Amino acid sequence: MNDFEILVFSMLIILAASFIQSLTSFGFALIALPLLSLFLPLHQAVPIIVIFSLFVCVLVVIPNRRDINVKQIWLLIAAGMIAAPFGAYLLIAVEAWLLKTVTGLLISLFAALMLLRRSLPIRNERTAFLTAGLLSGLLNGSISVSGPPLALILSNQGMSKQAFRANLALNGVVLNLVSIASFAAGGLLDRETGGFLLWTIPAMLLGAWLGAKAVHRFDERLFKQVSLWLILVSGIWTALSGLGWVG
Repeated sequence: MNDFEILVFSMLIILAASFIQSLTSFGFALIALPLLSLFLPLHQAVPIIVIFSLFVCVLVVIPNRRDINVKQIWLLIAAGMIAAPFGAYLLIAVEAWLLKTVTGLLISLFAALMLLRRSLPIRNERTAFLTAGLLSGLLNGSISVSGPPLALILSNQGMSKQAFRANLALNGVVLNLVSIASFAAGGLLDRETGGFLLWTIPAMLLGAWLGAKAVHRFDERLFKQVSLWLILVSGIWTALSGLGWVG
């Protein structure tokens, strides 16, 4: 696959991920990472996804800022900020095939849990928030997938849909900023990555706009279920690809 074909496929993937994120409020990284990692190295794909995820989270936070409850989620945010740089170190230090395999397995696991509509029982809220925050930060820095652990925890908090989206997005803004700073310190944000971002930003913006326009035209629950099945399949494919069992 030549550079032009890679760029075209990347733009289509980012457009689709932005569209689904805007439509269903979840899953930019879950959708984009397995597909982009088929032809981009993880150390390039992850920073790109984190930067785009930051844009998407900001777009969610701004109109829903009144629903944010910092007192309720500060521990999640603080724990994630501590763990994110260690995740970025894993992205640099761990062998690509191993990280890709683990990424695929985790994405498949999260998709399966969300398909089953599982939530995590909480006995000690402080301990649960600390654990989820640390795991989310570690995953965001290493594979750009921070949302599922937080979603599984916050689903127990009785939040409205708007509050759930706003608090999840605020956490994403902070984590993504810390992760981007860690990527920069680790030398992962080079000129090639910057050029790729400039070429694909229009696809992200178009996907987000189309998703916002399509909210009232689709059955959101059905669309989310179909998307999760696609994520599950792509996660399994990513794991098998990391193991060298598929091309």
